[in-house]
Amino acid sequence: MAQVEQFLKEISQYRSATLDTNAVIYFLDGTAGFIDLLEPLFELVEQGQMKLNLSVITEAELLVKPYRENNKEVIKAVQFLAEDFPNIEVIPVTRRIAREAARIRSTLGLKLPDAIIIFTALESSSEVLIGNDQELLQKPVSQLPSVILSRYL
Repeated sequence: MAQVEQFLKEISQYRSATLDTNAVIYFLDGTAGFIDLLEPLFELVEQGQMKLNLSVITEAELLVKPYRENNKEVIKAVQFLAEDFPNIEVIPVTRRIAREAARIRSTLGLKLPDAIIIFTALESSSEVLIGNDQELLQKPVSQLPSVILSRYL
């Protein structure tokens, strides 16, 4: 429980965050360990104490497996999260995001979806990037702080 408290203490200093796709998957799947961190995060968001930004790339990535498996329940859960959950905004890929993501990809060697998520965080004025992709979250990008979920397990 101390790890959850430490996680909440760290993220509570921020008013807006971008989630990497894996964090949302852990939340939707109720992944053991991670759900203990993410449920309180989503409660803060629901209560309006924090705003979450998601890249439209994250929304697309979340829907691939449910569409492949024709899992209508998960498709509805993703749609609810993206469209109706309070204080979550899905940010579209603009031309500026596309250009800057290409620049980030070329300099840091990230996959294009990861570069888009990083620049979406920067463009949406997120104060922190939260996820579990250590390669992504440890790249130095414009001093954007990051929180790696596995450090709290």
